[in-house]
Amino acid sequence: MKRQIVLMDNARIQRSLKRMAIEVWEKLEPEHELVIVGLNERGLATARVFLEYLKPLISESKIELVEYNVKNLTHNKPLPECSEKFVLIIDDVIFSGKTMFDAVSAIISAGEPERIEVLTLLDRGHRKYPIKSNITGMTIPTKVGEHVEVMLSKEKPEQVVLFKNT
Repeated sequence: MKRQIVLMDNARIQRSLKRMAIEVWEKLEPEHELVIVGLNERGLATARVFLEYLKPLISESKIELVEYNVKNLTHNKPLPECSEKFVLIIDDVIFSGKTMFDAVSAIISAGEPERIEVLTLLDRGHRKYPIKSNITGMTIPTKVGEHVEVMLSKEKPEQVVLFKNT
């Protein structure tokens, strides 16, 4: 039997994304162009809400949001030229680091970014790849066999739920 624990409710997600938007804004130089890469369905949903908090802080003309589906490469549009730009990769949850590693590899193939940062709502730990989430909403080391999922409502993150084996 599985037990569900809500790690982040909607209010916590919103507060975290607002705080993370300010953190990103503080790292941006005025001349930087920002490319936000939302990974897969939930990363893109997280990126869209994050962008709502970032827009009041910087000029919209300096921001480009793109979707990158690591799982289904045939449906991807080509990544934009990333040379000399600040690239922010956004995903809902980071675990082994494989998804991020694949995304970083694809981004580097599209140019030489000025800087790459990783933003996630939740960091579960247990890395297999040398990737770190620089900007994180919450860090919860999980046990092997547990599962964390971001629940969407109307294409926006609504809850972060931990499924534990009991």
